[in-house]
Amino acid sequence: MSERVTFGLIGAGKISRSQHLPNLVRAPHIHLKTVCDLNADLVHEARRQYDIPHGVTRHEDLLADPDIEAVLIATRDDVHVPLAIAAMEAGKHVYVEKPLAETPEECRRIIRVQEKSGRRLAVGFNRRMAPAYQLAKRIMASHGGARNLHYRISDAYFIWGKEFGAAPGTRIIHEVCHVFDLLCYLTGSEVTSIYCAAARDDDESMLLRFANGAVASVLSSGYATYDMPKETMEAILELGSLTVSDCVELRTFGLDDYQPVHRFAGHVHPERDAIHSELFEKMGEEAMIQLRRIYYEKSTRLDALRATGGNPALRRQLEDDLGHHAPMINYMMDKGWLHAVDHFAQCLLKDLPCELATTEDGLRAARITQAAIQSRREGRVVRLEEPKAGLASQTRTVRIDASDSARRMPARTKSAAPLSGGIL
Repeated sequence: MSERVTFGLIGAGKISRSQHLPNLVRAPHIHLKTVCDLNADLVHEARRQYDIPHGVTRHEDLLADPDIEAVLIATRDDVHVPLAIAAMEAGKHVYVEKPLAETPEECRRIIRVQEKSGRRLAVGFNRRMAPAYQLAKRIMASHGGARNLHYRISDAYFIWGKEFGAAPGTRIIHEVCHVFDLLCYLTGSEVTSIYCAAARDDDESMLLRFANGAVASVLSSGYATYDMPKETMEAILELGSLTVSDCVELRTFGLDDYQPVHRFAGHVHPERDAIHSELFEKMGEEAMIQLRRIYYEKSTRLDALRATGGNPALRRQLEDDLGHHAPMINYMMDKGWLHAVDHFAQCLLKDLPCELATTEDGLRAARITQAAIQSRREGRVVRLEEPKAGLASQTRTVRIDASDSARRMPARTKSAAPLSGGIL
């Protein structure tokens, strides 16, 4: 039996260049044979940079290859559904970026095809596999579970609208779905009701109730600045608590069987400086905040120079500092990207139960999202259907060695195209 699963990648844009391409080629249990994108230049660059054997511009050509066993879909959200369906009908297993689909109805379409095809599908809710949240889940399980949680997820200057051209009010679909899935995963329970209030487009607070009695608040905003950590979580347990700061530091309070501070190495990219990874492991949140502040201050200076046209030499220096080999500001934390795709491959090789989000989990996140949008529109609490049996038993965690596959990477290619900082 082969020790690696042969993959094809559909979509060679920003998320693939920042995450999936380097992760697929360094994952111990994956062989990336083919990359596909409508843009032939992106295909050519990906093949050159990562030594990928084949490249195509039609997904039909990739899916027709009998050697390809699994497909990773990293395209625009609005084409996840037809591509996932086409892949499963071609006999391929599928790892698809979040959200599984933009509506519950589309998720159900995928579920029907999956049931007929017998293929496995995982949704890219990668935070489940982040070392910080794997540890948080183990701590919660050993201390009576999470009773009251707060999660903040924020981006700089409404990045969804400015950089990606997303419609106002849709950040909750494309980004906050991550949080809905993670909270269900950590609590082992279903959301039974949600209330969502917005201060303005893409600036919301939500209150969620769970079937097991837990409650959670979520603050989502697209109007923060880059010097602020993107994500934080606080959880009150049966007695005691823990916090997670941007996946680089976990602190416990009142839990004598766990040390009070846990720090996690950052995520590294073969084309970027990796010093942040060691800094995070040694200094945790403080290093992350200082790096974000440096990035923010340089970005602010660069924006001012671009606006005035002043000091071209300094402008070029700042562009080089921020755009070539510096860590990508929202991708330098280990949020579980590499662990997720390699875990999926291991599950396929050994026919193991998978810790990743399934089509049912993707549907659940879409239903919570839909309920949140309805609540925001109507100004009332929206109740969801009764929870399904069996979810509470899905509490297995995968122990991750951050010193293993997360640090394996190909040698730096000096001629690689620059990548800009971004979001997931």
